Amino acid sequence: MRIAYLIHWNEGPESGVFKKIISQALSWQALGHETALFLFSRESAAVWTEAEAGGLPVFREAYRGKLGRTPRFRALTARVRAWQPDVIYHRFDLYYPSLPKLLREYPSALEINTNDVAELALEGGGLGRFRRMYHWLTRRLVLKAAGGFVFVSGELARADGFRRYANAKNHVVIGNGIPLERFAAGRHMGARQDEGPVRFVFISSPGQAWQGLDEIARLAANKPDWRFDIIGPERSELEASGLPVPSNMAFHGQLTRDRYQPLLDEADIAIGTLALYRKGMEEASPLKVREYLANGLPVIAAYRETDFPEPVPFFLQLPGEPENTVRHLLAIEGFARDWRGRRVEREQVSHLDVTVKEAARVAYLHRLAGERRRGDGGGDG
Repeated sequence: MRIAYLIHWNEGPESGVFKKIISQALSWQALGHETALFLFSRESAAVWTEAEAGGLPVFREAYRGKLGRTPRFRALTARVRAWQPDVIYHRFDLYYPSLPKLLREYPSALEINTNDVAELALEGGGLGRFRRMYHWLTRRLVLKAAGGFVFVSGELARADGFRRYANAKNHVVIGNGIPLERFAAGRHMGARQDEGPVRFVFISSPGQAWQGLDEIARLAANKPDWRFDIIGPERSELEASGLPVPSNMAFHGQLTRDRYQPLLDEADIAIGTLALYRKGMEEASPLKVREYLANGLPVIAAYRETDFPEPVPFFLQLPGEPENTVRHLLAIEGFARDWRGRRVEREQVSHLDVTVKEAARVAYLHRLAGERRRGDGGGDG
């Protein structure tokens, strides 16, 4: 098949979403499918080069300001048509007038990564209110136009904002994956099992309240003998919330992988999303947690993992509630004792590999294309 991957994204090669998109597309190529990336981004955003994209062709349309978006997106849809794809794969985002028609013209699937309505509700200010209203009024036009859906969690497929569309059309649940071969799980471990403080690591994008940086601060305040390396958010984010910043939290800012990898190598335990309840969600499959596990790090988080429906010893699931790190401090202490100096075995996370995930995704896209050729209807997938 010829698969057109249509994305609106403004972050560069070091972002987790970029890494996910490239690993997906390269896996499709390895499975024998021709793939091209169609990128919509601000003029000021980092340019994705074909070299950074692993040799995949990248067609980009850039916009400046709000008023320039509609004509530039129309130009991008024209480039998709000129490429003549067999199927379109689109990371669900905002409505543009030319998008629904494009999705109806070809077999198409939307990737649903988040509860978009709940996430927008966390945005404040006048611009946030305008974005919420615009998206709420127009999102159905995109959802109705798509031929099918790929949800990264079962909870999203059942969510109020998606359930009616998922039930009406073909859909599938595929949690996020990661190219495991790029990570050497467990290196540098074993030499410091009984020396120095227990070390935790946390990776996040700045300004995402549902990640629970404040919950880490509460844990750090209660365990001053532990060390917490924070990658991404700055200490000013905690200061702005009025919380004290414990001295055992080290803020490293946004780092490239080659710069934060030593922090993962030295860590005992990784911290995942701790406040997903703020988005009204209980289940997820975050990319950063897959990177932790690819490095062999056991994880503490506060949500149900899509790819681990049954309890596993290397994933401590806290309740999704305020102050969960303080209320369940004893459980965290026990987990730290059990896992310090150990690593998760690669065999325990092999099903997270991108090759497994993308084989399933391509099979789904092939089915959508086949149904379109036969003129079949949808149905649950």
